[in-house]
Amino acid sequence: MKIVVIGGTGLIGSKLVTTLSALGHEAVAAAPNTGVNTLTGEGMAEVLKGAKVVVDVSNSPSFEDAAVLDFFQTSTRNLLSYEAAAGVGHHVALSIVGSERLPQSGYLRAKVAQEKLIKEGPIPYTIVRATQFFEFTKRIADEATVGNSVCLPPVLFQPIAADDVASALCKVATSSPLNVTIEIAGPKAFRFDELIRQRLSALNDSREVVADPHARYFGTELSERSIVPGDTAQLGETRFEDWLSHSTSQAQPPTPQAATAVSINPAALKENEFRANELPPGSALLVGEAVVFNVGGSLCATQAKCTHRQGDLSPGKLDGSTVTCPLHGSQFNVCTGEVLRGPAQDPLKTYRVIVDGDIGRVEADAAAVAKAN
Repeated sequence: MKIVVIGGTGLIGSKLVTTLSALGHEAVAAAPNTGVNTLTGEGMAEVLKGAKVVVDVSNSPSFEDAAVLDFFQTSTRNLLSYEAAAGVGHHVALSIVGSERLPQSGYLRAKVAQEKLIKEGPIPYTIVRATQFFEFTKRIADEATVGNSVCLPPVLFQPIAADDVASALCKVATSSPLNVTIEIAGPKAFRFDELIRQRLSALNDSREVVADPHARYFGTELSERSIVPGDTAQLGETRFEDWLSHSTSQAQPPTPQAATAVSINPAALKENEFRANELPPGSALLVGEAVVFNVGGSLCATQAKCTHRQGDLSPGKLDGSTVTCPLHGSQFNVCTGEVLRGPAQDPLKTYRVIVDGDIGRVEADAAAVAKAN
């Protein structure tokens, strides 16, 4: 079955495409960087040919009230129109638990408007409301930081792993439309401030988390149960403690590996090679189509361009393992490629770094290596 995933190159979308493909479905990732633009209609008619299901996990590049409302309304209207023309039989949309309870938030008002269009539209649907993702807890802390303090309301918070979101969406997309809204969440509720405190502690982040009942989230104050699901929610399997342990170990900068097969000639550097002594700790170096970062003596490499608007990352500020794009301020973990702060949504490609003496080499994908040779 052909299933088109709008926003299919982002965190949730890429996981969903992988999961659907593994089950034998024709899963197609549709996003501006694959030639599909739901705001302009570019590529939509072509990508939807033969599609039975569309899953929309896209997000607005701007969280400003008017811009985010325009994004969700325009993209949803376009999607439903093109789906009707193509004969799509099931529209699945990812939304947010508690949206209707927080009308002071411009972003959540926009999600409610999106849901309304879907419910009133011509395509059978299922709306999946999810709680916040484990993967975005660091970004939440960053956006709530004032000085060295992270101010968060001590309300209930029940985030979910991105893998579990993708699994839930997969089940919905491969089933008949329900024409209802369902909720999904993590297996356990925490106090918001306590969970973020755990996340920062695991990262050895020295910022102090302050419980402030008036601290805002998505631009609005929260009550005790504003962002947790009801009793009928489907719960994911991944425990936050297990995810935290795994993600912390994955985030450790990889140790450069010594080359063993081919000796590198230091007299003639190739496009994917560099001199290690030109890259002191805390610095970055453009190497071909990649950037190599020296994170505390360990070398990490990513694609050179930000996934948001292709800003050059090599002059970006490097703080530990976090680089800030100088164009629009997106932040990434340079060792894992993870998006830490928007407006970027898609992670960076990461590459292995090999060092032989004073010569380093970026082991990029096959195309980049071939170009370098």
